[in-house]
Amino acid sequence: TGVAIGSLFTAGMTLLQYFASDTEVAAIVYWTFGDVGRATWGHALLMTGVVLLALGYFVANAWNYDVMDAGTTTAKSLGVDVESLRIRGMAVASFVTAIVISFVGIIGFVGLVAPHIVRMLVGGNERYLLPTSALAGGALLVAADTLARTVVAPVVLPVGILTSFLGAPLFIYLVIHGRGYW
Repeated sequence: TGVAIGSLFTAGMTLLQYFASDTEVAAIVYWTFGDVGRATWGHALLMTGVVLLALGYFVANAWNYDVMDAGTTTAKSLGVDVESLRIRGMAVASFVTAIVISFVGIIGFVGLVAPHIVRMLVGGNERYLLPTSALAGGALLVAADTLARTVVAPVVLPVGILTSFLGAPLFIYLVIHGRGYW
């Protein structure tokens, strides 16, 4: 389903670009690069607040998510409303993602790579995994942004380009070699 959804949104972006003016096309393309340098301190404060609220929600529901790892049947037998939890979790995660992407653009693979690395270090307990993943993701983004600003100085690469180039092979490696961790 991920490929189909990706294709649908790619078609939507292409359609927007087709009917947009040259200036609008340039803005759309630049937004797809992903760049934290465009965010103001006000944006950063808003994004931090939204992420902290979402993190609070997920940590408060960590036990339910841990139980879901044991399977739907087990979770339901322990009183977890699996369908509701999934819908709420997807809604919260989608809201946070939409807010962040609206300010900094698309910065790929940080949200995939950081939790996989953290899971190998702290295990699968969601109470520890979620906040540690958030911190690791932030640290990974700062490191990638620093590298993007210095690797071909004085040119500053958009960080989204760098995270995709480095993150995709690393994610594939983690999926292939890290099967015992999840």
